[in-house]
Amino acid sequence: MKTPIIDGFSEAGLVSYLNTRQYSALYWPTLFPIKPVDRLDGKTMIGSVGSRIAAYVISYDTKAPETTRKSLTTQHFDIPKVAVARKKTEEEIIEHHITKAIRGNDAVLEDYFNDIDYVYDAVQARMEWMALAALSATKFTLSTTNNPMGIVNETAVSFGMPTANQKVVTTATWTTGHATTMVPITDFKKVVKAGRDAGVQLTKALMDADTFDLITGSTEFQNAVKQFVNIETTVVGLESLALANKVMNSLRLPEIVIINTSVGIENAAGTISYSNPWDTNHVTFIPDGAMGSMFAGPIAEEIEKPLNVLQSKRGPVLVSIQKEFNPVAVVTKGEANVFPSWPMVDKCFSLYHQDTGTWA
Repeated sequence: MKTPIIDGFSEAGLVSYLNTRQYSALYWPTLFPIKPVDRLDGKTMIGSVGSRIAAYVISYDTKAPETTRKSLTTQHFDIPKVAVARKKTEEEIIEHHITKAIRGNDAVLEDYFNDIDYVYDAVQARMEWMALAALSATKFTLSTTNNPMGIVNETAVSFGMPTANQKVVTTATWTTGHATTMVPITDFKKVVKAGRDAGVQLTKALMDADTFDLITGSTEFQNAVKQFVNIETTVVGLESLALANKVMNSLRLPEIVIINTSVGIENAAGTISYSNPWDTNHVTFIPDGAMGSMFAGPIAEEIEKPLNVLQSKRGPVLVSIQKEFNPVAVVTKGEANVFPSWPMVDKCFSLYHQDTGTWA
């Protein structure tokens, strides 16, 4: 760019700021680490990560037995574009000019940095949304509610969890009205046994805070706590995650992990609604390690960089800033071509706690 967008702001400054800025930690990078790919489609090989199988004890000078290769399920998917932009209008540009005269150039720079943060965080938030929506319900649908200015798909995007891994609760659904009859520990044990029978060691149970409160408010759990701390009276502080996990560990059950996050969705009218993308009706049991990868495809603007555009990339997210004319404006945009791949889905189990008969 021959002339800077504003005094003191250049592409080198954009690169430096984006690379050194500390952003809030998210769940998706641990669960679905980035995997760069050179295409805009991908495939998930479900069953490609097998459980440990023992070799055979054989005699010397004999042929090693050949075992069958486990059948794999292949799921093909397109990698979508995730993008958002923010525009500084003529009026805002004039206000910046006035601000610069009063408070100096740094105040104006700070406002441009806010737009950089906004678009980068927005792309990251959608990646978080996709990862957590997939993990919690094993599928998701893009709707006019959760993707109001983007693609709306008619059918749910399923990540292929086997039906045998989809469980429901036994005695009663998990609600505040069923505190005395629901049996979350028994339900946990049922899922863990199913995992053992499938050769999987389930180490974590992912859920939202509302589900955690239902578990700790149940009579079965409270009795387990009393037994654990060896008291007869009501226990104070049953909501403690540390205490709950001590109880779970004593029963050889998976550690509870509360997915505590919030993603805002803005509609065309500018109204923003915040919610946790985790489906509150499901608990997902997983083994140790990453669940798969976040596929990140090539970005056209990075390949064919337009004239007079500032660009910087952090991870899969490309941030660009460009001037516009007639009317004058400055547009800051963030984008990434990304989608989660979950090859470990057949090693995970989903517990739907709002029905005793049918998983949903």
